[in-house]
Amino acid sequence: MKRRSWLLATTSTTLLGGLVARPSRAQPERALQRIGYLSAGSATLNPAGLQSFREGLRERGHVEGRDVMLDVRFAEGRAQDLPRLAAELAALKPAVIIAPGQAANAALAATVTAATPIVSLGDLVAWGYAAQLGRPGGRVTGISFLPFPLNAKRLELLALNLPRGSAVLNLADLDALPEAMQLVEDTGRALGLVTHAARARTPAEIDAAFVAARRLRVAGVNVLTSPFLYNLRAHIYQLAASAKLPAIYQWPDAAREGGLMAYGPSLDAMNRQLAGYASRILGGAKPADLPIEQPTRFELVINLKTARALGITIPQSLLLRADEVIE
Repeated sequence: MKRRSWLLATTSTTLLGGLVARPSRAQPERALQRIGYLSAGSATLNPAGLQSFREGLRERGHVEGRDVMLDVRFAEGRAQDLPRLAAELAALKPAVIIAPGQAANAALAATVTAATPIVSLGDLVAWGYAAQLGRPGGRVTGISFLPFPLNAKRLELLALNLPRGSAVLNLADLDALPEAMQLVEDTGRALGLVTHAARARTPAEIDAAFVAARRLRVAGVNVLTSPFLYNLRAHIYQLAASAKLPAIYQWPDAAREGGLMAYGPSLDAMNRQLAGYASRILGGAKPADLPIEQPTRFELVINLKTARALGITIPQSLLLRADEVIE
């Protein structure tokens, strides 16, 4: 009897143990967290930014379809489409929206009642999205790369290839802010340059800007920060080549693709950083408490193959400053 009682007790304990263990294996999986991605750029002409963002998520352990879902909208350079695209994303109720540059305005307006966190890219304090770098204080955080001063810095680098007193065309899109244009004009005067401004919102208007450049006898072109102009960078390379004009661009990849010169931070690296912000917000962090980061490296890339085709000799002093020289 004692042995039988012991066996029954042992069997009961084993069965109960199995019953207790089973519910933990049967627990439902956690619901996917949505991430909205809104860009004024192009899915076909600039897929690398989104790809880098996705890689950044994977580096932090997120897997699409397992714990996150990425909803993507590109405006293809048409800023007027951003409010509609932002409204589409807001209707999906994402946990966070990635909205670089001018896309942040549309994302903020579309989610004003939901108070959705926004991760952006640009001069976030100067644009009024955040109170300060160390403590943004609102629902926008991200990376500040100071696009206006970089426009002026690129003009300085371009001027090193030109005689003093040369005329330069500052090519901007239609949405370029007056303060951005004013800064490059002031910089041009300080460098002893004659500056002209041209705004474009269509390929035809970019063509017209280069026609004006010939009439004005400009010696170089400074392509200002703009998703629209970046989307059409290949067209601008061709126009600059036909006009035999040196031009400088906003992202380092532009010189690797065939542009003469480019100066700025790595767009891929910044998109990976944006993924880091998204990951922390998904984990419960508040954008108001996440300090705005700044790029630590800016690359000057010079394409000597393009220089030879243009008949331009890049000064040795400038080549020595370059982070990468393409032969």
